[in-house]
Amino acid sequence: MSTRSRIGILQKDLSVKSVYHHWDGYPEWLGVTLEQQYNTGEKVAKLIDGGNMSSCWSDNQYDEEKQEFVKKDPKPEYYGGDDERPHDNESIQDFLKDANMSEEFLYLFTSNEVIESNKDNIKGTIFATEGWSAWSVRPMYDKDYNVLNTDVTPVKIPAWDVADDS
Repeated sequence: MSTRSRIGILQKDLSVKSVYHHWDGYPEWLGVTLEQQYNTGEKVAKLIDGGNMSSCWSDNQYDEEKQEFVKKDPKPEYYGGDDERPHDNESIQDFLKDANMSEEFLYLFTSNEVIESNKDNIKGTIFATEGWSAWSVRPMYDKDYNVLNTDVTPVKIPAWDVADDS
């Protein structure tokens, strides 16, 4: 079963550019992986520019000839195609309430460049420090399963131990 998520990057105009991420979207995997592998504005922008994806850090692929999964260098597994382009939200608030693919978690990266450009607008907020912020998402439905509202709760991305990477 998948744990769907959305990965976004805050833009200089405080809009959000984001993509859908299908597998292992919980903070203990995706959150930690984002902090380990995508920890600069440049890396995050490149990841998001690829579009919607199955996984941002996959180290195996199915070998048809061998009929098994084989190891490869880790990389994102993008879906590809025009329908899979990044999604734009006009504001952080729109990003937080726009879980349109039944996402369970949202991740948003703020770069030093965006912070510097918006010092007065984001001073004293969680967006005033470079890095990742994460939220759990729970939609509220009416009797016909139309989304009425979305409950968004901040979550902590667990610390990772560099020694675990060896």
